[in-house]
Amino acid sequence: MHKIILAVALAAGLAGCGGEAGKAGQAGSSAPAAISDWDATQACAMLDPGKLSALTGLAFATAKLTPMAPLSEQSAATSMCEYSGPGGAMATILTRESPYDDAGPEEIEKARTANGLMEPAKDVPGLGKAALWREAPLAKSLQVFFDERRSVVVTLGGREATLDQASAVARAVAP
Repeated sequence: MHKIILAVALAAGLAGCGGEAGKAGQAGSSAPAAISDWDATQACAMLDPGKLSALTGLAFATAKLTPMAPLSEQSAATSMCEYSGPGGAMATILTRESPYDDAGPEEIEKARTANGLMEPAKDVPGLGKAALWREAPLAKSLQVFFDERRSVVVTLGGREATLDQASAVARAVAP
């Protein structure tokens, strides 16, 4: 099941990663400044296991950060936090911040199907610029584009996972 959750999170998170490198920060700078205190390289710092437990009603005991990429002029900062708990409770939060605006309508449509690899996700109104909900037998995921640069993919393991639970988590980590 761990591999399924990871695959869903990565497919959804990377689906909108395109864009033009020329849009990136200023020449000569090794890394652009983040647009807020929200740090996409520190997904676990955004939500501890206790708060995740309170938001979802599931028991989570541990959180493991997987750094993926730092913010640079040409690439997005990403990280993933993997949560686990007794009884096999599993969740992931994949955070992403781009150095330039790359979450336009075309990129969001690509994310809807993970670049054609999955059935289209359902729109979720009222969360960020756009939000997409995908249900699979063993995991459910919610991808939220907070604005043109920042997004999160919340994946909850288990058949009983709900959109309400995932939405509460996304709101808790929103910039």
